[in-house]
Amino acid sequence: MFNGVKIKEYMSFDPRDMIEDRSHLLGEGHIGGKAKGLLFAKKVLENLEEIPPWPVYIPPSRFVTTEVFDEFIKLNALEEVIEKGDWEEIREAFTRGSLPEFVVEDLRRWVCEMDYPLAVRSSSLLEDSLKYSFAGKYLTLFVSNRGSVDDRVRELTSAIKKVYASTYGPPAQEYRRKRSLTGEKMGVIIQQLIGRVRGKEFYPEIAGVGFSRNYRRWTERIRIEDGVVRIVFGLGTRCTGRNYARIFSLTNLALRPEGNNAYEIMRYSQESFDLLDLETGEFRSYNINNRKDLIRYHSNFDKLASLFSFDSEIIVPFSHYNDGKIIFTFNDFPRAYPNFFRLIGFLFRLFEREMGVPVDIEFASEPQENFFALVQLRPLSSYESYRPVAVPKDISDERIILKGNRMLTNGVLKNIRYIVYVDPWEYMRKFDPYSLAREIGRVNKALAGEKFILVGPGRWGSTNPVQGVPVEYSEISNCGVIVEVGILEKGLTPELSYGTHFFADLDVDGILYLPVFLGVDGNVFNKSWFESHEYESGKHPALRVYKGRFSVYLDGHKVIGIIVDDS
Repeated sequence: MFNGVKIKEYMSFDPRDMIEDRSHLLGEGHIGGKAKGLLFAKKVLENLEEIPPWPVYIPPSRFVTTEVFDEFIKLNALEEVIEKGDWEEIREAFTRGSLPEFVVEDLRRWVCEMDYPLAVRSSSLLEDSLKYSFAGKYLTLFVSNRGSVDDRVRELTSAIKKVYASTYGPPAQEYRRKRSLTGEKMGVIIQQLIGRVRGKEFYPEIAGVGFSRNYRRWTERIRIEDGVVRIVFGLGTRCTGRNYARIFSLTNLALRPEGNNAYEIMRYSQESFDLLDLETGEFRSYNINNRKDLIRYHSNFDKLASLFSFDSEIIVPFSHYNDGKIIFTFNDFPRAYPNFFRLIGFLFRLFEREMGVPVDIEFASEPQENFFALVQLRPLSSYESYRPVAVPKDISDERIILKGNRMLTNGVLKNIRYIVYVDPWEYMRKFDPYSLAREIGRVNKALAGEKFILVGPGRWGSTNPVQGVPVEYSEISNCGVIVEVGILEKGLTPELSYGTHFFADLDVDGILYLPVFLGVDGNVFNKSWFESHEYESGKHPALRVYKGRFSVYLDGHKVIGIIVDDS
């Protein structure tokens, strides 16, 4: 899987050598890991002898070096506020700060040259390294780049300062603390935002992320080395968050993690999407069922969306004349655009070969135009070797606390002393999700040094508390295993998604993952165990901490995992 020569070539690659027009570079410092990946991709594609199934577009970009970050901190005397570590104070101080005048003048020139909406992306020294991705820890912001030149410069400088401030946000601070990382500095990429003007709004038809290795298979029929793609309608922000997206394994495009049940497909299909409002310059989210006016801009909408009928509980092809809920199933997408997936597979093989390691990519596309933009390339920062895991067969049923058979990771943990458990029914009955999340953070801190098992309803880290406990990464960072309990009648369903920032953190930290679905064959949620064993109550009535001796066996090859009581 790894090529040491190619890895050394990538590590020694100086991305600044690829910036032919030095006026596109601001400052003398480094331009960061994200810029390195992007410009490495540009180099590889420019020297490509093979013909890809579709042309690959690299968006025009400008680069602000880490030297400007240092100058900004020095100019605004921010060292003391950074040292104090109060996030709200840091954010406010960075927002009030001023960029050096020479920087503002170059930004003024750039907004005139780049007459389209922009993505302002973080590109720090530590970001997207071979070992640490920092996925989701720093900001990416979108700016409309409309209005007077002064308005456009003001919008752009505000975005840059927010990206700078995110260097010291709680998620990034915790990520560095846990790994003893120091010396972080922030570069910035100012990049053409990929999409089309549709009415008064701007977005791409589809966007997504792809991973050249699929370490979270939902069936043995999927090959790890074929890779996996996660796509959404609209801006790609929903690809990497804990939102619903369509997942395609390149082994077999027809295989879905949720199976073939129409109701389950409906539950796991995207309805909400993101776009940029060009009139207000604001990032907005909508449900497609409330924005049917946008369908007229997509003559191929039937290739992207379907209709779910609640009366008959079936999914039918999209039609303007049928009633039902619109859901983005992408059912007809592979048949309509087979070269899209051929291109993804081509890029996986190409970049793996040239970088020497598995890779992940981010992209946006207008499939009717055979248009594909690569907006990011980076090493797949963590991988699982899939050493064989022997799940014991002689364990009595009463000792099995939890069991699952979908999208689990691979690994073994023994002699775990604690289970931190959120009772799903009490969670919904005493619904105070944010105070519960903070209480879990307190327990997480108290158990530092212990690889505890974390069990709770729905999706850990969800932005929608109805779908799961809205914890931050720093509030669960010390656990060794995460279990998501799915209770369909309560609307609490794990999100079987490989490729989100949430799962990137789990992979880098070596945190195992097990989803358990109540009432589904091959799954066990031993409720009587949780009710019959002693526990310490938390400040929220749903929180319980069990002490004992527990073992975890997750076989990623056979897709089966159990957690057992060894006390």
